[in-house]
Amino acid sequence: MAKEVTTIYIDDSAIRVLRSKGRQVRKWADMPLESGLVKDGTVVDEDAVAAKIKELWQTQKIGSRKVIAGVNGINCLYRLITLPELPKNILPEAVEREARRILAIPLEQLHLSWQAILTLKKGEMLVYLAALPRNSTDGLISTLHKAGLNPYLMDLKPLALARTITETKAILIDVQPGNFDIVILMGEIPQVVRSLPLDREASLDGKMPLIKEELQRAITFYNSSHLEEPIEASVPVLISGELSGQPDSWELLLAKQKHPVQILPSPMESSEDFPASQYTTNIGLALKEVLASEKGAIAYSLVNFNALPEMYIPRPRPVSEILFAPVITIGIALLALGAFANITTLNRVTDSRHNLATVQQMALSSHAQIEHITALIEEASSTKTTADAFTATLNDIHVSRDEINGDLAQVNSCLSGAIKPPLSVSADGEVLTVDGLADDADAVLHYARELRATGRFASVLIASMSQQEQQIKFTLELSK
Repeated sequence: MAKEVTTIYIDDSAIRVLRSKGRQVRKWADMPLESGLVKDGTVVDEDAVAAKIKELWQTQKIGSRKVIAGVNGINCLYRLITLPELPKNILPEAVEREARRILAIPLEQLHLSWQAILTLKKGEMLVYLAALPRNSTDGLISTLHKAGLNPYLMDLKPLALARTITETKAILIDVQPGNFDIVILMGEIPQVVRSLPLDREASLDGKMPLIKEELQRAITFYNSSHLEEPIEASVPVLISGELSGQPDSWELLLAKQKHPVQILPSPMESSEDFPASQYTTNIGLALKEVLASEKGAIAYSLVNFNALPEMYIPRPRPVSEILFAPVITIGIALLALGAFANITTLNRVTDSRHNLATVQQMALSSHAQIEHITALIEEASSTKTTADAFTATLNDIHVSRDEINGDLAQVNSCLSGAIKPPLSVSADGEVLTVDGLADDADAVLHYARELRATGRFASVLIASMSQQEQQIKFTLELSK
């Protein structure tokens, strides 16, 4: 069942709050900010902005203090990195190592967020990496805490914007009074992201040259990196924010580029007076929960991680803490019941005492019998252990005996008339030593070949041969 969520996004010009349940917008409100309180998406005066948030919550009766927060994309970095498929416990370290290698800014100045989004081919995975400046992220979270809010999810504005796109391929342009964002979504991945500040006092016409230049730069950058699959003319340009009410300016953005241009349609249901283009970021933040709760929901952007730094993620309360108050209450109740029971029992104590001596005497007698039985059990256990040891040894002897008998059978079966019995055979571990006499050296060589041919011995070595009167004395070493 869809739950109600509250989202908050703060930029240089305003605080915007949206409450929704599933895909239904329930409430929205904003609070203008004086110039200088927030600069390029970074909160400059935390106390003043926190006071504005408190005022907004009180006057608009927002209610919920648990929020999904958006952080401005200015000065954030985005990378698609390829890594070998790794176990989950090793992946974070590998991503951090790769980020340290490819990012120009020291990681100590950044908060990293990432998500493994695709398996490219066997043995490789694609990871979407975002790096947030610590000063702007920490300042935002500190401000929200001062306002009494509890952020449990966070996202970057461009990634929240990408989540509102209902096309698998699109170019989105969102223009707000103090900043603008361009997102090129291709293959359900935000491939190119640009977030830049604007002079909030300038007119829209005065802002257009910079927006147009950055749009062309973003398209050129993507096409130069994807020569085999550039952006087709059919890919739509979706408009959000201040540009929504200025359709005459849309053509100026594209120059020679020919793309269909339209207002970004809202994926949320709302009343007709809801200014969706001003709350696009909040809508994208709300969809983080919607897409997670809707069975079979289609997400055209695959990227959906929690950008809230780990150090700020609320930890679940320990079970002991949750149960503390109920346990104390139950304990008091039990003590009360116990006291009542004690009063009842006290009257029976006197009657029971005369039985105690008899019971104790019986217990002493039983205890002596138990000690005797325990001693017998221990003795039987010791005897069984000894018997088991003898049995194991006897089994080993039987196995060794059978093995030696098999070896001796092979030694005897290969004898010929030229080998003079009796033979002397001794065993030392895995080696059998055979000593004997033969008519001549050829007889010894033939005997050794026959033993090798049995396959029972790993090696058959003629250790020595010497002339002794009219016979040859030999020694063979047979290794198992």
